Amino acid sequence: MKNIRFYEAEKYGTPEYEKIEDMIYKTKEVRSDNVKSLSLKQCSDDSLADKLIKSGDWKQGTGELIEGFLLLTYEGKTYYRDVDNVDTEDDVVFEDAFPDTDEANMIYVTSIVFEPEPELGENEPTDPYVSQYPLEDILDEFFVYCYDSYDKENETDKVNSYIEFASDDIEDIRKVLSIIGKHVYNQTEGDYDILKIE
Repeated sequence: MKNIRFYEAEKYGTPEYEKIEDMIYKTKEVRSDNVKSLSLKQCSDDSLADKLIKSGDWKQGTGELIEGFLLLTYEGKTYYRDVDNVDTEDDVVFEDAFPDTDEANMIYVTSIVFEPEPELGENEPTDPYVSQYPLEDILDEFFVYCYDSYDKENETDKVNSYIEFASDDIEDIRKVLSIIGKHVYNQTEGDYDILKIE
């Protein structure tokens, strides 16, 4: 991996992501063993609902689950409006019906873009995937995991590869960002492949 840079993914501009600091975002992770669902109830505070409806900060939801809603984050909570009912008498503000369930937990994410080095055993730049090494060693070294493999970007960009890292500990994300601007590769030393970050 060379020429490693931060990748400002388009999704980071959506309401599902909150910028915490430079290059680090927070989002909800839905556990893979749960069926993705959205349970909403009408906002019970009428004066708050009226205030929120007047806000110009509503954003279109993205993804199959929320594409039919506008979203607004206010004081740490996400509110929803049905796109089909905006500016009608049925335009109401919804909130999570079960906000305290453990269906989802907050995680921190960051993304990188880099030039792979096939001569060091990495994927070809034209490959639609990121090779296992040195990626797996980076995950182990920094206690992060892959959250988005950016299939579309990796399929269409014939020079660079893309990957998103996640952790429930912001310190892990801060540490993995130390590879930006560095050369990261595996080098065989004796019987072992050693992760090198230079």
